[in-house]
Amino acid sequence: MSDVVIPGVDGDLTGVLLRPRAAASAPAPAVIVLPEIDGFCAGTVGAARRLAAAGYVALALDLYAPYGSTPVLRSGEDTVAWVMRLSDRHQVSDLAMALSWLRDRPDVDAERIALVGFSIGGRYGMLLCTEPHGLRAVVAFYSRPWPGGQIASVALAPGEHVARFGAPVCALFGADDELVPIDMVERFSGLLNDHPSFGHESHTFPGRHFFANESRPRRYVPESADAAWSVALEFLATSMPPPFSSGQSPPAPGT
Repeated sequence: MSDVVIPGVDGDLTGVLLRPRAAASAPAPAVIVLPEIDGFCAGTVGAARRLAAAGYVALALDLYAPYGSTPVLRSGEDTVAWVMRLSDRHQVSDLAMALSWLRDRPDVDAERIALVGFSIGGRYGMLLCTEPHGLRAVVAFYSRPWPGGQIASVALAPGEHVARFGAPVCALFGADDELVPIDMVERFSGLLNDHPSFGHESHTFPGRHFFANESRPRRYVPESADAAWSVALEFLATSMPPPFSSGQSPPAPGT
């Protein structure tokens, strides 16, 4: 595990890079991990550890580093104010630069890079795959396809651009998510199903928003998180399998 600094559009991005424990004879596929709106945390690194344990080079990325520390979000008003400071197009541009940085690494297979994002991070990932950056897959944990409320007029909606997705998307939702209502989940799932050739997937698990973030003990649902990660890892393995030899299984997460 190593700390990294990546040039962004208007300032440096920071992150933590984790490599597979087993040495590979060839460059490995890689995955960028993006956090929720409240920023980079231990849960972001924990997600990257799961991916490294499964054989991927994993970059846990602090996309908000150029803004300084993410403010403490104690209320809905705080969250809206923070989102209004951000620019979706700016964040996606920074993300594209991080993708290029990762692609230039000698230990990374430049043709096999995916993204796993949580909440707004998954939304950024889905937006990125509408552009020709060669992203191989996106896994979005409880990401709202259509932003609502006060940010609806300034935020970009992946749900409006499903036909432009250039990579398979796996959307993982919480059945009791107060921010992503079930009718929105069903609407988005229907749009994904309209493009079967891409192999898009949509799954729902017990839990509320943040159900897969171990840094949120009041929201974290271990059983749902493990089930969702099982689906996510299978989806990624289908899109860009890690370089294990025939018959060899990846190590268990956390080992």
